[in-house]
Amino acid sequence: MLRPLGAIVVAAMLEALLGGCSAPSISPLQPSACCQETATSGGDFLGCPYPGGNVYQSNISNEQPVGESAAYIQALIDGGGGAAFMATMPTYELINMANNKTPLLPVNPRVKYSIPYSPVPWELSFYIEPLSDGHSLVLQAQDCHYYEGFETTYSPSSGLTMYDNTHINLNKAFKRPATGALSTSTGIPLALLAVRPEELTAGVISHALGWNAVYGSLSNSKCVSPAGRIDCTDGTPYTGPPSDTPMPSGSRARLKSSFDISGFSREAKIVATAMQTYGMYEYDTGCCNEVLFTNDEYGAPIWTSRAAADLATIAPSDLEIVPPP
Repeated sequence: MLRPLGAIVVAAMLEALLGGCSAPSISPLQPSACCQETATSGGDFLGCPYPGGNVYQSNISNEQPVGESAAYIQALIDGGGGAAFMATMPTYELINMANNKTPLLPVNPRVKYSIPYSPVPWELSFYIEPLSDGHSLVLQAQDCHYYEGFETTYSPSSGLTMYDNTHINLNKAFKRPATGALSTSTGIPLALLAVRPEELTAGVISHALGWNAVYGSLSNSKCVSPAGRIDCTDGTPYTGPPSDTPMPSGSRARLKSSFDISGFSREAKIVATAMQTYGMYEYDTGCCNEVLFTNDEYGAPIWTSRAAADLATIAPSDLEIVPPP
């Protein structure tokens, strides 16, 4: 599932969703300080727990790299995926917050051969990513169930339609999905890996991040947990030399401890520290080495051109690959 850079954001839609703020520019370097608030305490994911099992929140700073780490990184570079990391701001992902009063709508399948989970809590005002992937992120915050759709459309007349989707009971232990190609090519959910605005406000990220790698730079047949067991790559052939060892989809990368982040701006240092402590899961592919950010009801992340420039000093050559959970 390939995502183009940037977003086409409708001003009126974001104004309604973000509590009356004017719509942000889509420049990846422009800061957005709209509606800054602090999230209420009570959980690690907007008042809910992460699934148990040390998949998302395990400290991997002392993990030994896998034996193929250097070969994986070299193959990634050979396949065209060696460019610097970036964060597109303002982000085009937004977490819709539902509760027990939110209507449960049946989900119509977009294609006959892929039957999405149904029903899903949904309101007329809920936001859908305005790109071809049409992601929709919904957290039912009272029961702590998370729903994530792919190629989502909704209208009062035709109802809610998705190509496929993911449903996670956050109160239960992690279970590796049987298949990928759900809301992402790997089946790894977006919002559980995203940098969120209240985390930047608080100054700490306590979970693994999401890495949207460059298509053609990974294995198109092999994947590792927490990616699905089958159908868990984007299907794009590896574009490097046949002698390479392409990195499996779903791999967990860590920024080397030797990489000096002491001179980074506050926000860039928060993100880079999480990259060194909790790592990043490769969850999908697109144009760029993008670190996933999201909005939620607490506003938009504070991300400046200085922070973006600091992040851009990090490239895949500064990473190592650690064992999957």
